[in-house]
Amino acid sequence: MRAVAAGLSDIGKQRIHNEDRFILLPEFNVFAVADGMGGHQAGEVASRMAANAIAMYFRKGARERSVSDKLRAAVSHANTRIFARSDDSRKHRGMGTTIVAVAYDPSLAELFIAHAGDSRCYRVRDGRMRQLTRDHSLVADALLHHPDLSERDLAYLPRNVITRALGVGPSVDLDFRTEHVELGDVYLLCSDGLHGLVSDEAIAAIIKGHESLSDACAALIKEANDKGGRDNITAVLVRIEDGEEPWSTRTPQSTG
Repeated sequence: MRAVAAGLSDIGKQRIHNEDRFILLPEFNVFAVADGMGGHQAGEVASRMAANAIAMYFRKGARERSVSDKLRAAVSHANTRIFARSDDSRKHRGMGTTIVAVAYDPSLAELFIAHAGDSRCYRVRDGRMRQLTRDHSLVADALLHHPDLSERDLAYLPRNVITRALGVGPSVDLDFRTEHVELGDVYLLCSDGLHGLVSDEAIAAIIKGHESLSDACAALIKEANDKGGRDNITAVLVRIEDGEEPWSTRTPQSTG
């Protein structure tokens, strides 16, 4: 099985800079979304460094033998690079970025997912959408340990505080999982600028309603902007199709 991928990023309606980045590396079957954080444009630096570090790790020839080990090592390498810059530069001190990255192994029909922060990976299969990652955020952690918390209780917690990210420490605690892919699966990687404004039901309907992944990405971005566009918005879609050809990619113009 092969895959077709597309990605799009937009600044949104309320931000001056786009601190999101995405990468499509079809030659290595690797795709990722990063959402930076930090003052004085440091978030933009962190997400760009994450994207570049992961891409360069694969392009220079990862030493690890398995696809899963390569992905884990590439993301850890990105963390090391960002933390070193943050530690050396007063201007960039404290910067970091979320990451959700996937690598596909066609020989195993498996997709490996690494993530830290609140950027997400979803899967649409047989018309049903499922969230495959758990947010690393103050709210999500509170619900994990206290599932009976009411909406009133949660209202006292800041919504935009994440508890894991690349670059905030010398090492990073990544969540890592393996998914067996099926023909027709569509995987969505996105920043919270999308999933924070658009419901899962609406996201699934948009994906199912567009044959073109590029058009689906554009429609997702438009829907988030129509709902206020309060943050940068990034979406990457990957569809598993029949065929033995290498991954092909259709990439619309991106502001990321």
